Amino acid sequence: MQIRFERNRTSTVVIMYSLYLYFLGLSLRNTSKALVIFRDENKRSYVSVWNWIQRFGEYPIYKRKRISAFIIDETVIQIGNRQYWLWFCIEPVHSSVLGIFLSEERNMLVAEKFIRSLVFKYGKHTVYTDGGTWYPEACKILRLKHYLHSPLEILIERVIQYLR
Repeated sequence: MQIRFERNRTSTVVIMYSLYLYFLGLSLRNTSKALVIFRDENKRSYVSVWNWIQRFGEYPIYKRKRISAFIIDETVIQIGNRQYWLWFCIEPVHSSVLGIFLSEERNMLVAEKFIRSLVFKYGKHTVYTDGGTWYPEACKILRLKHYLHSPLEILIERVIQYLR
């Protein structure tokens, strides 16, 4: 695959480097600030970086963020006078939320449905959960490795506070 930059004011190297920095996790503003290492180029704004991402970001190289594992937990929330279970999945390396699911019950069937939707979207990965008895059975049905996530509880609690 070859990307063409025929009519750009900015050199191909600068554009590719800015895309690389952005997809590594830098913000648009920090990416534009990092371009000062190219002394022969004019200063580029974060809007320019955003435009390059819109133009070249749809290529499959940049589509998918790498997922290391699923950390899954659930918490009870109250909506009106009813209680629901909020299921969520976190990716531990980037601390990003991969999925959220709301249900009236908490059992193996609901857990399996939620995990199946994650596998469909992100592929098969190791699942880390708390001591809920429904998770090992759901992972067994889906043929996924399952471990307890006791060292990752701080991350889970932060996400629960944010979601509430």
